[in-house]
Amino acid sequence: MDPADLLSPYLRNSQIPRCINSHFMNEDHSSKHDFLPHTHDNYLELFYVYRGTGQYMVDGKYYDITEGDVVICNAGILHGKNAEFARNIRSYSIGITSLSFHDLPDNWMCSRDTLPVISCGMLSEQIGEMFRLVYLLSSDKKHLSNICNCLTLSVVLLIREMILSRCRNEVIRTRSSSSATADRIRRYLDLHYCESLTLSAVGKTLNISEYYLSHIFKDEFGIPPMQYVMKRRIGEAQNLLMDTDMPIGDIADHLGFSSISHLNTMFSKYIGIPPGKYRQSVRNMDET
Repeated sequence: MDPADLLSPYLRNSQIPRCINSHFMNEDHSSKHDFLPHTHDNYLELFYVYRGTGQYMVDGKYYDITEGDVVICNAGILHGKNAEFARNIRSYSIGITSLSFHDLPDNWMCSRDTLPVISCGMLSEQIGEMFRLVYLLSSDKKHLSNICNCLTLSVVLLIREMILSRCRNEVIRTRSSSSATADRIRRYLDLHYCESLTLSAVGKTLNISEYYLSHIFKDEFGIPPMQYVMKRRIGEAQNLLMDTDMPIGDIADHLGFSSISHLNTMFSKYIGIPPGKYRQSVRNMDET
């Protein structure tokens, strides 16, 4: 049978989704260092909790996570993990591109109104080992990339089936006008966080008073808007440090920091170590 025929019930084309990266984080690193909000424009990320408990943010909402959970982070959707709520989390993640389900945008696995946290239940151990195997094989992309892609496809289809079969009995909450305004502010900040922003300038652009803007944003998201902007920059810096070889000076310029020193200072403030040491710590991560 043609492979395209096997995939046609699920995907819009016969292209096999590709694993473009896979990461492991041990308990010590997860507890010490936040992974601040960031996005992946061209791929989705599946985050698997191999051990431990904590909280994970997806699209501005926080979800409790525990061993055996998969967090779905669609392409272009803000997500991140807070070390403050991490309890010895050991995790594996897979970055996936070229995914095209019939009823979803490219590189999405679930709609916005679907809970992005999936409990693997009785299959937790097996799915966890699939994530771990993808991570181990991804270290030799030259020879094993096709195997990684096929294994990643199996993970994707299995989790997708869990999404479709899960009974959803959610009560839809009508959001207040202030919540909607806070969302509008967040969307603006997410589009312009690399630029030189001030609270006053944002307020004038959105036609909202500076005081009201700050008040409703913090009330809705638990953080002042300008601190949110800085955390967005740091989160994207973490992503670039993990997945690219971009020089730290170029990362500083790309994300709107005034200098490398500014990036070093703010990164150390929020993450606990400077960006160079962070990049080294992630790349030298040991499963022991």
